[in-house]
Amino acid sequence: MLFNSAHYFIFAPIVILLYFIFPKKFQMPWLFIVSLYFYAIFRVPFLLLLIFSFIVTKLAVDAMERTDKKIAKIFWLNVSIWSNLGLLFVFKYLDFTISAWNSLFGLKPCDPSFVSSLGIILPMGISFFTLQAVSYAVDVFRGVVQPAKSIFHFGLFISFFPQLVAGPILRASDVLTQFLEPKEFQKENLTKGLKQLFWGVFKKTFIADPVSYVIDPVFGDPTQYSGVAIWASGILFGVQVYCDFSGYSDIAIGTARILGFHIPKNFDRPFLSGTLGELWRRWHISFSTWLREYVYIFLGGSKRGEVITYINLFITTFVSGIWHGADWTYIIWGAAHAGAMVIERFAFKFKAVKNAWDSVPRAIQPIYPIFVFVVAIFFFRARPTEAFPNALDISFLMLGRAFGFAEGQMFDVPVSLISVIAFLLFVDIVQNNKEDYFDFITDRPVFLYTICSVMYITAFLIYSVTVSSPFLYFQF
Repeated sequence: MLFNSAHYFIFAPIVILLYFIFPKKFQMPWLFIVSLYFYAIFRVPFLLLLIFSFIVTKLAVDAMERTDKKIAKIFWLNVSIWSNLGLLFVFKYLDFTISAWNSLFGLKPCDPSFVSSLGIILPMGISFFTLQAVSYAVDVFRGVVQPAKSIFHFGLFISFFPQLVAGPILRASDVLTQFLEPKEFQKENLTKGLKQLFWGVFKKTFIADPVSYVIDPVFGDPTQYSGVAIWASGILFGVQVYCDFSGYSDIAIGTARILGFHIPKNFDRPFLSGTLGELWRRWHISFSTWLREYVYIFLGGSKRGEVITYINLFITTFVSGIWHGADWTYIIWGAAHAGAMVIERFAFKFKAVKNAWDSVPRAIQPIYPIFVFVVAIFFFRARPTEAFPNALDISFLMLGRAFGFAEGQMFDVPVSLISVIAFLLFVDIVQNNKEDYFDFITDRPVFLYTICSVMYITAFLIYSVTVSSPFLYFQF
């Protein structure tokens, strides 16, 4: 089920209302049932993959806990990890692996060694719930968390509908015990949840979707547009993906808060960062944390010497690119950011460089990480078109026209869109310095409920008569 749909705007209030009406012993079963329904709306067969993930993980972890032998614990841990990663590989990477095999050896359909792709459809949210299951198994193995009380308890942790399809990726240590606690309706949760939920709706509906309508033609045929237009489209796509993904996270966190659950933030105004490393610490925080905990630290982190640290940093950031998609564009995007992160860390180890950078006004520093982000975006955003069947051709063409400041036409950006983007930037800058700066306005009941009602009605009408663009991270 899409958050940006009339279906969800009917579904969520009913779920929340009945959740607080039901006796407390029925609250968790109710959330579990509606979470499965929420996921089944996309494609019913995909529900079997979700169920497979949490059943196999729960049984393997329980077996790991029942034994005192370390070798047996490691065996069951690997069963859990590779069952989930195997599921992810088959549905997300198998067809790409087949394609890469054929390309690597120049195989044609008539060749005996040619392997035909299977045409596997990518299930919604599989990149999120499999990583969540892996982190749970590892954390139990490390003794960081106690195992879930039941298959139902763990199943709800994996399938909790607000964050199921596009995160945030939950850590068991953050939320597992919350699913055991009966919830009372609290006005504070309602007000804070509504504020975040409708802030997310605002970013998705009034910024992300309109931006896509403006820049999609540029990415569809960049030969018609000037270098300035190419740069502008890259910057605007950065705005789009930020508003789209952070908007989804806001809706997820806000919905969960109304229900009484506290989910950690997933974005912290990343485009106000002074370095690339800081940008990625403030972007998709739950995934960045997952990579640090289960890839970077697993590889040894920074404890095995300077050269190994650079290698570990590169691998960790590169894995982020592979996670985003099974395509050469994502591989290059990940490698570009990985290389830039290593160069940045190496440069900043010299005090003269670090001190010189720290002396740059804070308002100017974000230009550098945003520039790197935008350059890499030309790979991240590229999609095959009729004119350019190979997405990489579009990426390199756009980079060439951008850096060559090629001649061509410019696209129009509505004044209304510029205004809402400026408003978002203003709010982010103010809240970056003081998170609760606007609370004296937004905490006023009349203001809050009026704005939320207007946003609810507007969004419901928009989603009822138009088809809003799917959230970008649904494809990952």
